[in-house]
Amino acid sequence: GQRIIVARGGQGGLGNFRFKSSVRRSPRFAQKGEPGEEKKLYLSLKIIADVGLVGFPNAGKSTLLSRISAATPKIADYPFTTLTPNLGVVSVDEIKSFVVADIPGLIEGAHQGTGLGDKFLKHIERTKIILHIIDGSMIKKEDTLYSFRVINKELNNFSEKLTKKPQIIAINKCDLLSVKENMTYLKDAFYKEGYKIFSISALTGEGLNTLIYGLSSLLDE
Repeated sequence: GQRIIVARGGQGGLGNFRFKSSVRRSPRFAQKGEPGEEKKLYLSLKIIADVGLVGFPNAGKSTLLSRISAATPKIADYPFTTLTPNLGVVSVDEIKSFVVADIPGLIEGAHQGTGLGDKFLKHIERTKIILHIIDGSMIKKEDTLYSFRVINKELNNFSEKLTKKPQIIAINKCDLLSVKENMTYLKDAFYKEGYKIFSISALTGEGLNTLIYGLSSLLDE
């Protein structure tokens, strides 16, 4: 890995052994060295991943990560189960793989400190693709793009560079009848906005292989 000198040490002193002579067998004095540099540092860690999972709390991001990789994030039926980003390696085939980061759930006002989002939005900066996980059972026809627009607004308010990254939509919980019945409508709504959309079920595994190959293909471009 890379190395950098943050603070230089001082000039070394001379120990009592250096003052030993034929007449001074055991000198009881030494020469002190010079003090080194002192600095206070603020370190900001940004994880490196190919794909960043974003979405509202309980959208199914952690469940998805556990299904497509060997990662074992905490999964529970309450908001903000994920408190720190989780990484998982997704194998496409025997040779190809990519890294996915599960970012804790974002809510409106995340860039200002609401919820947990402002602490982890920085991790999305180093991803190549943003994958929006949207809970299909929570979408209302009168505002199909609501959660997507809220998340994108938070990303843009944090850094305009984030919304310029390639974005893919995954409508989760397609195993539910109510979501299946609306899938054509949902896909049309996102297609009109120019986004590629996948229907998946993180719970049953439906559509996950198609999603994996779609992400891999986009990463290869």
